[in-house]
Amino acid sequence: MDFTLRTVFKHTLLADRLNIIRAGILGANDGIISVSGIVLGAMGASFSSSYLLVSGVAGMLAGACSMAGGEYISVSAQHDIQRNTVKKVLQDTAKTPAMSRQQLITSYQKRGLSLKTAVTVADELMANVNVQAQVDEKVADTYQLKVGHYLNPWHAAATSFLSFITGALIPLLAMTLVPNPYKVLGTLIAMVIALGMNGVVSSRSQTLSTRRTILRNIAVGLLTTVITFALGELFHTTIGG
Repeated sequence: MDFTLRTVFKHTLLADRLNIIRAGILGANDGIISVSGIVLGAMGASFSSSYLLVSGVAGMLAGACSMAGGEYISVSAQHDIQRNTVKKVLQDTAKTPAMSRQQLITSYQKRGLSLKTAVTVADELMANVNVQAQVDEKVADTYQLKVGHYLNPWHAAATSFLSFITGALIPLLAMTLVPNPYKVLGTLIAMVIALGMNGVVSSRSQTLSTRRTILRNIAVGLLTTVITFALGELFHTTIGG
C-alpha cells in the first residue's frame, strides 16, 4: 500500500500533489472532529458502550464516504474546467494563427529570449504548423496547465476517504480503550493531540504559522465537541428524565 501511494504521488504533477495533500489534511481533520463530536454527544446522552461504538463506526463510515464523494464531485468539476479550457485554446489557436504567432513571441520574450530570437522560434513553429506546440505554450503560460495532465478526482477521493478513516479511528480507540469514568476526558485529550499533530502537518505543507494552525484546529474541535456533548446531555435530561 505504501509503495503504491508513493508511486502514484511521484508520478503526479505539482497541482495534483497539492490537491492530494489538501484532501488528506481536510479528511483527517474532519474525521477527528466529526467522530469526536458524535461519540461525545452520545456520551452526553448516556448511551451504553455498545451504542457509542455503533454510533462512532457509523459516523466514521458515513463521513468517509461523504468526504470522498464530495472530493470526487468537486475535483471532477475542476478536471472538466481544465480539459475544456485546453480544448478551447486548441480551437482558438487553429482558427487564429497570426494571433497565436504573437502569443508565442510574447511567451518566449517573457522567458528571456530577445525579440529577434523569439520571432525566429515562433516562425519556425508556425512554418511547421505545430499547433500543438502553440497550444502547449499558451496553456502553460496563461493557465499554468500542462496539456493532457489534469487534476485526478480519484486521487482526491481515495485520499480523503483513507485520511478520514485514519482521523476517526483516534477518538474511536480512545472512547473504546479508556476506562468508563474517564471516557469523555480521554476522548477529548486524544482529539486535541490528534488535531495538534494534523495542524503541524498542515502548516508545514502550506508554509503557514504552525501555532496559529494548531490553535485554530483545536478551537474548532473543542467548540464542536462541547456543543454536541451539551446537546447530548440536554437530550438525556429532556427525554430520559
